[in-house]
Amino acid sequence: MRTFVRPHLWQWLTICILVVTGVLLQLVIPMITIRVVDRVIPTANLRALKQVILLLLICVAARYLGTFANEVMTMYLKEKIILSVQLAQLTHIQQLPLAFFSRRHSVYLQSRVMNDARSMDSALVKTFVSMLVDGLTFVVALCLIFAIKYQLGIALTLFMAPFASIRYFANSRMRLLSAVMQEQQALASALVAEDLAAIRTVKAFCREHYQMMGLEQRLLALKTAYIKTNWFGVVATVGTGLCSSLSTVFVLGYGADAVIAHRMTLGQFVAVLSFLNLLYSPISSLVAANFRFQQSVTALRRVYEFIDEPKERSEGRAFCRPLKGKVEFRNVTFAYPNGSVVLRNVNFTIPAGSIVALVGATGAGKSTIVNLLLRFYEPVEGKILIDDQDINELSAAEIRDAIGLVDQQPTLFSGTIEENVRFARPEASLEEVMQACRLSYASEFIDRLPDGLKTRVGERGVCLSGGQCQRIALARVFLKNPTILVLDEAVSSVDSESERYIRATLEPLVAHRTAFLIAHRLSSLALARMVLVLDGGTIVEQGTPEVLIATNSRYAQLFSDQAFITGLSRRAELELSEVDTKEERCIA
Repeated sequence: MRTFVRPHLWQWLTICILVVTGVLLQLVIPMITIRVVDRVIPTANLRALKQVILLLLICVAARYLGTFANEVMTMYLKEKIILSVQLAQLTHIQQLPLAFFSRRHSVYLQSRVMNDARSMDSALVKTFVSMLVDGLTFVVALCLIFAIKYQLGIALTLFMAPFASIRYFANSRMRLLSAVMQEQQALASALVAEDLAAIRTVKAFCREHYQMMGLEQRLLALKTAYIKTNWFGVVATVGTGLCSSLSTVFVLGYGADAVIAHRMTLGQFVAVLSFLNLLYSPISSLVAANFRFQQSVTALRRVYEFIDEPKERSEGRAFCRPLKGKVEFRNVTFAYPNGSVVLRNVNFTIPAGSIVALVGATGAGKSTIVNLLLRFYEPVEGKILIDDQDINELSAAEIRDAIGLVDQQPTLFSGTIEENVRFARPEASLEEVMQACRLSYASEFIDRLPDGLKTRVGERGVCLSGGQCQRIALARVFLKNPTILVLDEAVSSVDSESERYIRATLEPLVAHRTAFLIAHRLSSLALARMVLVLDGGTIVEQGTPEVLIATNSRYAQLFSDQAFITGLSRRAELELSEVDTKEERCIA
């Protein structure tokens, strides 16, 4: 918490001075009232009355000018701290390892970043200032009551005992329930966002009612958490209200009797009644502020849950240049945190400039090899080397800067096509961006768009087809021009004609670069000069495509199966074409 408060220390100090000044000016008024009632009114001194009224006007004006300055400074300080907290969270979250994100929903993280910081602002600024004002008002008012009539002060202090007990009980319960409530809020936000993002699929399967059942359960859980938490706030408010009302009745009875018996002046009695309002109004505000404070403290803990997460190890030295692209896995074993082993004793060496295909069933470990190469994860055992340099000794930024990745599901941002391509290299010229689009055959459809490269792609590329998104993702990696390429089913969503163009441009691009191809289509595998076949986390076959096809290998079986399926598809297309031709003749 000091991290966010310390940069604004002078603003905090100014706010505290304004608060103290405002409280003192507020408490001066009842003291002036004693003089008016006991001296000015009995003597009918109009000149003194005018002086007192002028003094009161000055006090009121000064108090509210200070309150205005206090509110404005508090508002600006609150927003500054919220921004600092959100930026600190986002900066830290982006530096966390990939395993952190695999355990948490992205919308859940979004909700935590946005909501926790907003809740936390109460603890840092708004509630702190409110509690400072109310607490100081309460203490000074009680001290002045003791100075006027200590017997009343003692009696009113006794009324504080049940108030303190009620507040303590409510505090302890609200602190526990606030954490549950905020967690339920984050989970509900994540589920609602997921449902809305998948609305096309929901409608296609007519599952609106099914989705609503899940949403209703989550929102009911959130409602229950809110009710449980706020119930204790209600108990605290009503209980302390009862204490304040009973004390008011006591003061009226005791004070009136004291005035009649001449043990107390009328002015003192009026002042005590005024202080009574200043005594218990802050108490009610403190109880309400206490609930917000408990939520804020919980939010503060939740903020530090992320900030205290260990960062991804990013330090290390730079590559020894020039970088050629040789890749070697030595006895690499990898298991996820849940204990499931994905790779077992994997060994291979890819010479610089080689094009290698990673082949295997789903879950065989192909994408895991890529994740380890990019150091998204670190192996349990073994070493990974690039140009005979252990990547464990290199900086993560250095490794990833040398590798270009195109995933099976391309990630586009909700900007323009140009901004998405330029994401790989922001300083690239417009001509370089256009050249990358030509290489990926993206210019073929970009040139037909009214706004060309300035066309906005929408959230996750919703305004474009799957094949168009894939070609923009390829253009991005072409612009990066890395030493090592990784294409994870990079042409899975591209039509046959576009794939031919992409394959033709890939060949000169990878001529002097190392490339990893993860694919199931024959047309993509045909680019490979070396094949690694994985099964159950181990490499069961490796060699050139020609050698593996010539033998009775798993790759040969896969190749023949793919060829058979491709042949069936082409035969079906021809048969459909013949049917269409016959129908046209009949119609003619």
